[in-house]
Amino acid sequence: MSSSPLPRPPRLARVGALAVAGLVGAAVLTACGSTGGGGSASDGPTVVASTTVYADIARRVAGGNATVEAVISDPTADPHSYEASPADAAAVTTADLVVYNGAGYDAFVDRALDTAGDVPVVRAVDEFAAATGATVADHAGGHADADGGHADEAGTNEHVWFSLPTAAAVAERIAGELAGIDPGHAQEYRDNARDFTDALTPLEDRLDQIHDRGRFRYAQTERVAAHLFDAAHLEDLTPRGFLSSVEDDTDPSAADLAAMLDLVSEGRVAFLAFNTQTVTPVTSRVRDAAEEADLVVVDLTETLPEGSDYVTWMTGIVDSLSSALAGATPAADGGH
Repeated sequence: MSSSPLPRPPRLARVGALAVAGLVGAAVLTACGSTGGGGSASDGPTVVASTTVYADIARRVAGGNATVEAVISDPTADPHSYEASPADAAAVTTADLVVYNGAGYDAFVDRALDTAGDVPVVRAVDEFAAATGATVADHAGGHADADGGHADEAGTNEHVWFSLPTAAAVAERIAGELAGIDPGHAQEYRDNARDFTDALTPLEDRLDQIHDRGRFRYAQTERVAAHLFDAAHLEDLTPRGFLSSVEDDTDPSAADLAAMLDLVSEGRVAFLAFNTQTVTPVTSRVRDAAEEADLVVVDLTETLPEGSDYVTWMTGIVDSLSSALAGATPAADGGH
């Protein structure tokens, strides 16, 4: 018999956007990788985002009224370890608005801002806290907590753009900031943010449908999409020590690796979530074991796939999740 569904995580909710005082003139953007077509207005505000994920959300809000650029435009780059060039740092410090994740995920932005004046920012981890009531610890110094292990996942997983309510809150906050910088287009910014939120609502509905079926179990090589999986009421069985080692760029213990390999090869989970952007010999070995056992592998990335946008990207992940669980049976009561 399936377990009773737990209370749902927060759904999409529009938060009141905060306006800031307008800046005099638009700064000159000296560098940064382009996020693709659209979102460019040479006489409007300049928005610099840390990754293509936040650049795409900003572009949806800005429409054609602002120039939106991403510092990291390479879909294979790892933001955790990215080292900004002097030109990247200059682009951040001279932007009209900076949008980034925070909590040490894209620490190069914080380092650039340390030497800047009063640059308006939107930090996604702050919007995550507002939307969910949970906080994210700063991982700039590593992932381990004071006891040497991982703290509660809801409070330490910095990949907050996989929380749909957070993405909506980021869009609302961007709209508020741009409205203060460019009052002539204030209503358009707010309308665009509302349209972005509306586009996410069907995905929330699909996650609710999975949620209502019961609790499904999964394993993951890294907690990339855990916030999305939490919204679908999924249960992560990955050994905590395995996750800690992967996130700290160390090899897992023999016991943790054996436990992970047994988990995926013995059919105790419905699928393996695999981060294709940070592949290691250890995670490759886990994937091989899953494929040998005919376990569904759900591929994930941390930044937008080339040529995609946020809504399309999230829709594809939810499609993969739905397919992986189509023939699966919810876990019974009684825990692991």
